[in-house]
This record gives sequence, structure tokens and C-alpha cells, in this order.
Amino acid sequence: MKRVRVLFLWLLTAAVFPCAAAVIRVVGEDDKATSRPAASQPAESKALTVRVMSDDWGDATRSEIRQVLESAGGELWGNFPKRRISPIIVQRSRRAPITLYRRGPKGEYLIKLTPKGRYWCQFAYQFTHEFGHILANYSHKTPRANKWFEESLCEMASIYAMKKMAVTWKTSPPHPHWKGYAEDIQAYVDDLQKPEDHLPKGKTLAVWYKGNSGALRAAPCLRDKNRIVANSLLELFEATPGDWAAIGYLNSGKPASDSLQDYLSNWYRQTPIAHRKTVGRVIEKFELKIPQIAPVKK
Repeated sequence: MKRVRVLFLWLLTAAVFPCAAAVIRVVGEDDKATSRPAASQPAESKALTVRVMSDDWGDATRSEIRQVLESAGGELWGNFPKRRISPIIVQRSRRAPITLYRRGPKGEYLIKLTPKGRYWCQFAYQFTHEFGHILANYSHKTPRANKWFEESLCEMASIYAMKKMAVTWKTSPPHPHWKGYAEDIQAYVDDLQKPEDHLPKGKTLAVWYKGNSGALRAAPCLRDKNRIVANSLLELFEATPGDWAAIGYLNSGKPASDSLQDYLSNWYRQTPIAHRKTVGRVIEKFELKIPQIAPVKK
């Protein structure tokens, strides 16, 4: 019964909100969140700081929500050993999950999530998706033509993190009595990786994209299509988890045009050599050209 309820709520969320994720330091759960622009430079830290604000969360407590988000975000954050990040303030949204462009008074990121109640899978899924936007430099405002790619990577971040959570919670959940939720998390992941969430049999990602590029470039939050791209690229990042760090260089620099070739080529150039190989494999998945980069003269 629990699994049916989780599945129903996921389907409802996907239908209503189509465009909506380590070491973690806990801060005091006060109510001083704000949406005013930052008055000073954000205080960045290696620790991922999550603060849940008072709101109508139903029977879920702020402490419980924070621990779920810490667990979910930690599965991603552990792959960014050199990254520093500002604290994240979490508030409730009545409409759709979102990461706001504006920041808190001390430069905090502001994420809004929709679940109400102890629906941990929904919390984890939405948070890791929005966290993916932060990691991918969403504030640089990706040109709309290629926004679908960022959305797809964020969907991939959710699937990746929840697959890891399903394993972690079998033995080391935030609370011992939450071990039983590991099965529900895995069921949620399975529903994100159904046959229709993968490429049609016999089609490569490049061929599939040619037939779907117009729709994606016009409407980046087509979640069924985002999920196909996500599941197609997931194997690359599962094979080399350290290359999640490459996501941190997406949307840096300025592409020569809004073509996918130029967008991904720019990402490749901006990414350090240590993580560039996986970006190159992403480019190859779309049967595009890996840019040639002249060696630095000594």
C-alpha cells in the first residue's frame, strides 16, 4: 500500500509540475529566510548546509525533512570534493518545485519544494533535481534553446542520487527505523527507469535527438523526453562518479552559437582536463565533434 501511494504521488507531481537533487553541516533551523537579494558575497563552504524553514509541511517535521535532503544531496555532493557552495534554504511551494535566481540575505540559495507530509521519495527527487541546477550554474541562465540539456542532467542527478540512496538506506538511513523506506526508494527509481524512459530499441541518442530536437528546444521541460536523455547518459556518470564535477563547468563561458554542437563544445573547453573525457563521451553520444584544443605552450 505504501508503494502504491508513493507511485500515485509521483505521477501526480510529474503531471502537475513538469518543469521542476558528502559532508553536510547542519545549521540552526530558524525562520530568518528571505528572498531579498544578497547584501554581501555568499559565504561558501565545503560543507553542504541545508536549512528548512517553518511552513505547512503537514506531519513531516523540519528536522526529518532536513535529514532526508541531506541524505539525498549528499549522494551527489560527495562527487564534488573541490567545490564550495553557499548554504541552501528550503521553503515550501504551493505551485511547483523551483530554484530561485534571487538569493538570501547572506547569499543563500533558495529552493522551493512541494511535498506535504512524510513523502521522502518526493522530497529527495525534487531536491536533487533542483540541486542539480545549482551544480550546473543555473544562475548563468542557459539560453532557452539548450535549456533542455540542463533539465535532462538534473533529471539524471535525481535518478543517480536516489539509486544510491536506495542502497545507503538499507544499512545506514538517517534513522534506524527508516530502513524499510529503502524498498520504496528503489520502487520510485524503477518508475523513473521504465522501458518507455529509455531510448526506443535500435535507436541511438543521436538519431532520437534529431527527431525530438525541435520539441526540446521549444519546450525544455518535457519530462518524458528529459528522462530518456537522462537514462541514456547516466551510465557515463555511474562509470566515473568523479566526473560529476564536470557538471560544475556547464553554462560557463559563452558558446559561439545556440547550436547543440557549440553548446557542448563550450562545456568541453571549460571543463578541466581531468574531467573532460566524460564530457567528450557525452558529445559522442550525440554524434557531434569533440573540439580540438591546442596544448598550452610552455
